[in-house]
Amino acid sequence: MARPRKPHCQRKTRVVSFRLTDTEFAGFAALAAKANLRVNDLVRVVALSRREHVTIKTYAAYDPALLAQLHKIGVNLNQLTKHAHAGRMSSQIEHLCDQIEALICDAAEKELNP
Repeated sequence: MARPRKPHCQRKTRVVSFRLTDTEFAGFAALAAKANLRVNDLVRVVALSRREHVTIKTYAAYDPALLAQLHKIGVNLNQLTKHAHAGRMSSQIEHLCDQIEALICDAAEKELNP
């Protein structure tokens, strides 16, 4: 079954094209990526808005503070693993494992209850 035709007033029949420098395009491409849009769709939103400034809400996929904390824990875990392979065990292993478990629980809780 074919898709029903749109009313004449809703059909997009006009094409607008213009050229950009690489720098200008890169700016639009970065904004479009943040907004999870194609560059053409972003430019359409900007062009059709009748305000001077356009606000596009974006949401970070991951909490930067959480990633930084995980990185620090990973560095410590790597150092402890090297010491364990050399035969020197640290008393910090249990504390580090507790921190990792707490971070995983917090991240899972935030994912399930946004």
